[in-house]
Amino acid sequence: MTGYGKGESQGKDVRVEVEVKSVNHRFLEISPRLPRSLMALEPRIREKVMETCHRGKVDTLFTIIPLKEGYLEVEVDLEKALALWKGMETLAGKLGREGELHLSHLLTHQDILLIKEKKQDLQALWQVIEAALDKALKNLITEREREGENLKKDLLKHLENMGHLLKEIAQRAPDLPQLYRAKLEKRLQELQVEVPPERLAQEVAIIADKTDLTEELVRLKTHLEELEKTLEEGSPCGKKMDFLAQESLRESNTIASKAQDVQIAHLVVEVKGEIEKIREQIQNIE
Repeated sequence: MTGYGKGESQGKDVRVEVEVKSVNHRFLEISPRLPRSLMALEPRIREKVMETCHRGKVDTLFTIIPLKEGYLEVEVDLEKALALWKGMETLAGKLGREGELHLSHLLTHQDILLIKEKKQDLQALWQVIEAALDKALKNLITEREREGENLKKDLLKHLENMGHLLKEIAQRAPDLPQLYRAKLEKRLQELQVEVPPERLAQEVAIIADKTDLTEELVRLKTHLEELEKTLEEGSPCGKKMDFLAQESLRESNTIASKAQDVQIAHLVVEVKGEIEKIREQIQNIE
């Protein structure tokens, strides 16, 4: 599900701002964006996000703002600086331009002076980060719940449509043996073939057994009821609903192949259309 949340928290030395964004994804994928000095906290952050989110691609951005001086320090690579200076002196001497050699020339090499954050008390910093992350996740969930309510209404509408279509199929199904008998008798008349009544009745009975849709309709109705129940129970339910939708599609295909009836085939096409719409929306559900 899509959503966005922001939170911030302030400690003694720093203020932390956290932004969390989620987009639709079949599984849970967490991407923390942290300063290098805080990479050790990534497992805790992932665990925290997993407590709240169960599906979707979740990006987290952390901004650390120092509240006092001394947060950064400069590290000098003396070995590299001396080697470069010696090389510069040699070159200046050969060119006869020793007087033009200045320290500023050395400082143009950015890898001589390294500006880095001072080592932090990660435990103390985590408390500030965790507080900001909790607020951001709470705001994210609020947005996702708002979207979820809209998705729920849409899914219930598709489930209701499926229910009406199944009733039409169930009303048509008992007539299939007689419809087949009528077609068979007409075909025999066209071919001018006489078949004993008991042989005709036996053939119709065999077809009636093959075209019996009772089990498939019962299972499909059960899947429909379970989809509604799961939807009402709330998240996390996306993966379960995805499975139920796949099973419903399988039962629909079986009904179409067994019925051998144009009207039922058309109804099944509509049922499958509703299932595909449901499956598409389910990808957005937690």
